[in-house]
Amino acid sequence: MGRLLGLLCLAFLFAACSPLYGGKPEGLKTPSRKKRPPEAAEAAPEIKYVDDCAANFSDDPKKAHPQVQMSRQLFDAAESSLEQSDAAKEDNAKVGLLKEAIDKYRNALIKDPYNVPATLKLAVAYDRVLRKGCAIAMLKRLSSLSNNPKWTSEANRNIDSIDANAQWFKGYRKDAMAAVGR
Repeated sequence: MGRLLGLLCLAFLFAACSPLYGGKPEGLKTPSRKKRPPEAAEAAPEIKYVDDCAANFSDDPKKAHPQVQMSRQLFDAAESSLEQSDAAKEDNAKVGLLKEAIDKYRNALIKDPYNVPATLKLAVAYDRVLRKGCAIAMLKRLSSLSNNPKWTSEANRNIDSIDANAQWFKGYRKDAMAAVGR
């Protein structure tokens, strides 16, 4: 019986050490890669500018009696409103301050039709509220002021500042530069 038990143990050891399935193991295959489905291209939303402008910027400046001091005060108040709109966190507050700035710039131009900085800043404010037509009209007015010998240097300085500020008139930069003759 001892021999039989020894033989059984040996047979068991040989059977346990043999490969399980009796053949050579197969190599692992790498799975084929599937193409990812095309993701919807996230295009930036198209900005819709208003091309028409109902405002009248061609009143006869000879009829106006320039009130330079009052125009300067309105310009400063408009600058303040524009800066506050940059700092405002709520959209309604920003829009309200931008409208206020536009009104003050417009009133500054009524008081002094030759106010070059107010002309440019009004164009920039119109750009911020997506009024392309009005902004282009103001830039054309700025260009006409640059043809006046009395205002040439100041108007050209302001036109040069358009080149320096790439964020102004971003959606229609080429049209804006054409309006000022550049």
